[in-house]
Amino acid sequence: MLSRNVFCRVKGTIMKRENLFLGVILTLLSCFIYGVQTVIIKFYSAALPPLPVLIFIQSITSFVLMLPFLANKTVLKNALVFNDVPLHLLRTIFSLSISYMLFYAVTFVPLINATLLVNTAPLFVPLFAYLFLSHKINHRLWFPLLLGFTGVVLVLHPASGDLHPALLLALGAGMCWASSMLSVRRLSMRNTTQTITLYFALFSTIFSGVISITFWEPISFFALSVCVLLGVLYFLIQYTATWALKHAGAQLFGVLSYSSVVYASIFSIVFWQQIPSYFMILGMVCIVMGGIMSILVEYRKQSEQKGLETMSAS
Repeated sequence: MLSRNVFCRVKGTIMKRENLFLGVILTLLSCFIYGVQTVIIKFYSAALPPLPVLIFIQSITSFVLMLPFLANKTVLKNALVFNDVPLHLLRTIFSLSISYMLFYAVTFVPLINATLLVNTAPLFVPLFAYLFLSHKINHRLWFPLLLGFTGVVLVLHPASGDLHPALLLALGAGMCWASSMLSVRRLSMRNTTQTITLYFALFSTIFSGVISITFWEPISFFALSVCVLLGVLYFLIQYTATWALKHAGAQLFGVLSYSSVVYASIFSIVFWQQIPSYFMILGMVCIVMGGIMSILVEYRKQSEQKGLETMSAS
């Protein structure tokens, strides 16, 4: 009996390590696909249709690819829960805004700059939680936030007099990502992952479709093919990220998400020969370190709260 228990423990440890390893691989893969998507948009921006049309085709492609998963009755039953519809709508607006702002930004500014500014989202989460949800800011967050926003100033480098408005859009995308995170966090209290994903796919298709009407124009077969490819990549980003969160957890996923900055740096050098300046490198270090430290502080706070709840319950 003892040897059997030891075997089960060892087997469980190995399975956990395998799941963690799978979560790491999926997170890195999701960030890589995200990087490839932005590279395609930047590379073919002149040949693509207007941005609202592109995002509509991306959204409807992703929605169609998700439909086979709803063929499962259990998944469909879990998805069709009509809770928090206004919050689903708000989350959709925030998430769509990320695409509009980021895709516009990468066509005008270096990919690494735009990617860095979008990844400021973890810095805005505690600030927005304080402003709109009345959550107190952990005192241990002040240094990471100061470090991260110092990096933002270095990346924007307003003193140079060469501040492109598209950089502010990329920063706005980071704010929208933070708002989307908070919305999903609230939605996950009463909704399954399938429900949240379905509502977003449906509402984003409807919203982007309505917006695209004014901008619609004839699309070449090549442009349509690229837009559909972007939709496939978008679906894969969502799918691999959801799968990664299941195995790696939110903390590790958040930290590893900064690999997108590494990918963007490599892509910028390889495709556009854009070598980051000293200001850029210093800003990159500050934003990444500030973001990672913010994630770790929030995780530690949640762990401490769970520990106190467990002690009080016992």
